[in-house]
Amino acid sequence: MTQPVFSILTVVDGPEWPLIDLIDSVRDQTFPEWELIVIDESGVAQPVVDKYEDDRIRLARSETRGFGAGINQAAAAATGEIYTVVRANHKLMPTFCARTHELLRAHPGVDVVAVDAVGFTDAGETSSTTFRGEGGVTVEPGVDHSVTLAEFVAGSVLYYSAAIRAAAWQAGGGYDTDVPTVEGLLLFARMLAQGNDIRVLPEALAGYRVPEDPAVFQAYQDSVQSAFTRIADLTPDPAVRSTALTKLSEIRFHQAMGRAREALSASDAKTARDQVRRALRERFSVKPAIIYTALTVAPGGLKLAQSAKQRLRSR
Repeated sequence: MTQPVFSILTVVDGPEWPLIDLIDSVRDQTFPEWELIVIDESGVAQPVVDKYEDDRIRLARSETRGFGAGINQAAAAATGEIYTVVRANHKLMPTFCARTHELLRAHPGVDVVAVDAVGFTDAGETSSTTFRGEGGVTVEPGVDHSVTLAEFVAGSVLYYSAAIRAAAWQAGGGYDTDVPTVEGLLLFARMLAQGNDIRVLPEALAGYRVPEDPAVFQAYQDSVQSAFTRIADLTPDPAVRSTALTKLSEIRFHQAMGRAREALSASDAKTARDQVRRALRERFSVKPAIIYTALTVAPGGLKLAQSAKQRLRSR
């Protein structure tokens, strides 16, 4: 195999069938100078990889457990100039490598080219909105704009499957191993804090499977709090630190209210009250305050009201 330009990194920790979709999407790239490094945690990847008889696909058993650790293991074995991380149940669109390579070649000073992504189902249906759209990005600044840490913290979400120069990856320290599902978020934050040039190519060049596993969403909620705590410590800029801490408070508020709703659905008034109280510590809001009062004064009445509301909806 000739020296690859792209090293595409993934970790397999579940069933084999999503890996097939990922490998097919990599082999469908219009830019053929890639290697795919598969770190196998589950023991199912070997027969899948063998079927392809493609020496650009390299397989190794995991040395440690966890997606971040597996990706770091893959990066240590990578020989390409550009790294791209893809989860085993996600995929790349056929022109991902070609389009991002074109931009990196035209702009030698750019360290990372991020892209947009679209959700897709097992049946092949795609979401009507993209990852950045769902994240609140309504106006794209274009590829001539260099993303700032302040913009990123304020909500300029970056999809994790980006084209990252190998040197920038190494300088950024790779993936953290203790923040499941938001490893890319922390890496991008560190890169921006140390002055790396990140651009966004606003094209849906990657895909993520929906709906999300509830366990994955729970891990995300827990990890994102830790991530924003660390991001606040990356810069002395008081405005950026304040934005990061405000974002952290919002995350905690919505997580607590989500858990309160789940508790109410399970008729667990005590847990619901505790979670609403946590939400109010982060941010005062009239609706949570009313719910908290009702749960404190007459929890049985609130449950009856909820039950009546559900019956009306069913009718």
